[in-house]
Amino acid sequence: MPVVIVILLIVAAVLACAFLYINISRKLFRKIFVRPHPVSRVDRSPEKIDQSTIFGRGKNWFYTTRNEYINVRIDSFDKTKLSGYFRPSSDRSTRSAVIFLHGYNEHPSECAAYAKLMMKQIQCHVLITHMRGHGVSGGKYCTYGVYESVDLMRWIDFIRRQTGKDTRIYIYGRCMGAVSALLAAATDELRGNIAGIIADSPYDTFETGAVNFMSIVKPHLKLQLFMPMLNRMAKSKFGFDMSMCDCAINAEKIRVPVLFFSGGNDKICPPDVVRSIYDEVTSPKRLVVIDHADHLMGYDKAPSVYEKEVRHFVEKCVERLILMGKL
Repeated sequence: MPVVIVILLIVAAVLACAFLYINISRKLFRKIFVRPHPVSRVDRSPEKIDQSTIFGRGKNWFYTTRNEYINVRIDSFDKTKLSGYFRPSSDRSTRSAVIFLHGYNEHPSECAAYAKLMMKQIQCHVLITHMRGHGVSGGKYCTYGVYESVDLMRWIDFIRRQTGKDTRIYIYGRCMGAVSALLAAATDELRGNIAGIIADSPYDTFETGAVNFMSIVKPHLKLQLFMPMLNRMAKSKFGFDMSMCDCAINAEKIRVPVLFFSGGNDKICPPDVVRSIYDEVTSPKRLVVIDHADHLMGYDKAPSVYEKEVRHFVEKCVERLILMGKL
């Protein structure tokens, strides 16, 4: 009899642990993938903007020049409504454009400092997007680069319709936005349509980014223990597991120049993570590590170095286009 009781207790303990594991996994799935509510219908200017960083000043510049942007909206491949801000160049004949992709849980205005920087380098049209599941774009889920990379293809189609099929397009991404750009560039469809990519602090795999991020916001939680179940849930919901957004695996297929930035003190996408992508890229590339910079803070930490690298990269991209007869 005691043996039976022990076995029943063990079975009950296993079932309880399994129930707890699945319950926590479901909560994590909602936290990581499902868009928080309520969903904004209108993008209102903040009442106050902290201008202590270069990104805060960029955000302030964005909202003070807001009337120069056109609100645009397109349908993605799955009919999700995507929103963005399109700023035509003062020279409507220019054939250069830059698309900006923000990171997870960010607002498009975080890219304004980069937009201001790129507008100093080249005469260009500017498109700053709301990523799916963010801001006023539609989408219930965030897929960390998988669906977002296909959304980017639709935005490229939009730019070409507005500015011409021969427009030279640069893509500038922050973290998840950078991953989306790199995944898109690794496809056959986009290889010949992008002049260059600036990737600020991309993660090499979804697991790396998620685990490192969670170790900061919830250090007591060991997310890696739940990754198998999260991947299974993602596959059930989306039809693919999250290895689809692993940059390092696909990086060798990229055929356009890429400028990588990483912060020396970045705990989410540290330099070794960014380098694992960089090492696989076979096209013209450069990796710049900004000492003592936290995640996505390289431009604020060393603005003169950052601007010099971007300027040099754009010049090299232009030289490459001339040699290829595309300019």
